[in-house]
Parts: sequence; structure tokens; C-alpha cells
Amino acid sequence: MNTSEASIVIPTMNAGPIFDEVLGRLISQETDFDYEVVILDSGSTDDTREIAHRHGAVVHAINPGEFDHGATRDLGASLSRGEYVAFTVQDALPLDGRWLAAMVEDLRRDERVAGVYGRQLPRPQSSPLTRVLVNSRTTASLERREQSVEHPDEYPKLPPAERWRLAGFDNVSSCLRRSVWEELPFGRTRFGEDLRWGKRAVEVGHKIVYEPRSAVLHSHERGAVYDLRRHYINQRVLLDLFGLELVPNLAALLLNVLRSAAYLYLRLLREEKEGLLRAVPLALVHALSSQIGTYVGAKSRRLAATRPRLSGWLDRFFGKGI
Repeated sequence: MNTSEASIVIPTMNAGPIFDEVLGRLISQETDFDYEVVILDSGSTDDTREIAHRHGAVVHAINPGEFDHGATRDLGASLSRGEYVAFTVQDALPLDGRWLAAMVEDLRRDERVAGVYGRQLPRPQSSPLTRVLVNSRTTASLERREQSVEHPDEYPKLPPAERWRLAGFDNVSSCLRRSVWEELPFGRTRFGEDLRWGKRAVEVGHKIVYEPRSAVLHSHERGAVYDLRRHYINQRVLLDLFGLELVPNLAALLLNVLRSAAYLYLRLLREEKEGLLRAVPLALVHALSSQIGTYVGAKSRRLAATRPRLSGWLDRFFGKGI
């Protein structure tokens, strides 16, 4: 079988009108190597598959009920041919023609690098709060980072927050070395397949690189309920992987709400030029929903042991739509 040096794998489901522009930028990447685009479509009822075929992508259909964040990406990688396998999502728009090459360069340069992930920027039409939130993440930094330990036995001895930092990885925009993926597939998981993979990669001595030269436009307008659910799930993952509780008690909850609200409020005023009357509720609602979600997530393990029925209901409620 002929091989491409790189493959781009995208899970899709009713990708919408932006998908045409996304694929247009993906197939026109500036590289010195061949690459392919592989689509895993979960039963789209719009023209997602037609758009993919029109751009020359390889399309594989899967049953919507079979979608899984880890297993579906593993399937896409197994159906691809590249030495390097890039992952992105259906609404992440490459900023320029060097999105793919910038990540592959890091993998070519250092055999110890197992995976590279890139920068995420808010869409130009994003709301002020969304711009502040996206630009506050570690995936918005302009500084390139290498994440590794000198010896694998050092990693378990590090504090939970440091282990989390070193494991950071994001499949909104990433690229893996195929040989490492074969050794460390994502595995079936409801959420957080990228962070779980990053932890396993660093644990066995691989290196992860954050490469800001590779960038995508990717942001969503979410509401308080989504923020509540997303932060609950995030905390569950951090608890499972690192034993890390970001909001361990009610005192920490109150303090974090105040800190988060003040931080968002000041950035909305300073950077987004929001008016006082609008900045206050925007900052406060997000701070409350995100920190309450995190607090409930931190208590999920104890609830599972003492109130299993309540824990199951909370898990279903908070996991809906994430």
C-alpha cells in the first residue's frame, strides 16, 4: 500500500457550513511531504460527507451510537497511512498553510517527541467573554513548551498539579508519531482522551511539545449550564488521573469564585472594553457555574461510595452534551 508521510483524522457529525472552509484550508497546507485527510462520520444528515468527498478526503461511516472520543480516533488512525497522524475537529479552522508542517517539524527534529499540539485562538466574531476565556488557556500561549521528565521514575513523585501540566495535550489540534500511537493508542474513553494519552506518554519517557506556530481558530459560545457540566467532567478526569481536587471544600469554592470573577471582570474591562454593567454579570455567572461544577466534580468519588444512585444521576446529568 502506498503511504503518505502524514494523515489528518477528523471525527464529524453534521459539521455545518464552516466545514467547507476547514477542509479547503486543510487540503492546501504548505508541506514538503504528501498527506491525506481521513473523515470518521457519525451519521451526518447534512452535506458533511458530500463536502468531504468533494475535497478528496477519505470518508468512513460509523454508527452514531459507536462514537467514542478515544476509540473513534483510534479507528481513524488505524485507517490512515501516515507516519505522522494529525487530529483536529470539524470546526477548527487552520490559521494558515503551515498548521500541519509546523507540528511535523517538531516530530522530525526529535525522535523523543511523541506528540505535538498547537495554539487555539478565538474566532474574530466571538463574544468578549469567549475571547477572554480562550485567550486565558495554556493553549493560547505564544511560548513553545517541551513537556517531559529526565527519567520516567521521576514522574509519579511530582505534585499532582505538575503532573497535570506535563501531561497537557489537546486533540483540537495535534499530531502524533504513528509508532508511538501503536504503542499507546487512546483507548475507549468518554472524555479526556488527549490528556489521558499525554499522561501515559510522559510516564514512559516520551516528550510532548506545545507548538504555537501551528494554530487554529476554535471557539464556541457556551452558556452557564454547559460551563457547569464541562467543569464537572474536567474535575472528574483530573481526580481520576492525578488525584487533584481544584475545589476541595466550600471555603475554596467561595475563594475561587471571587478570584475567577475578579480576573474575568478586569480582563473584560481592560481588553474587551466591556461596560461595567455588562462585565459584572458576565464574569460572575461564568465564575459561579465553572467553580460549582468543579466543586461537585471534586466530591464525585465520595458520592459514588456513599450515595451511588445520586452519583449516577449527577454523572448522567453533567455528562449530557459534553
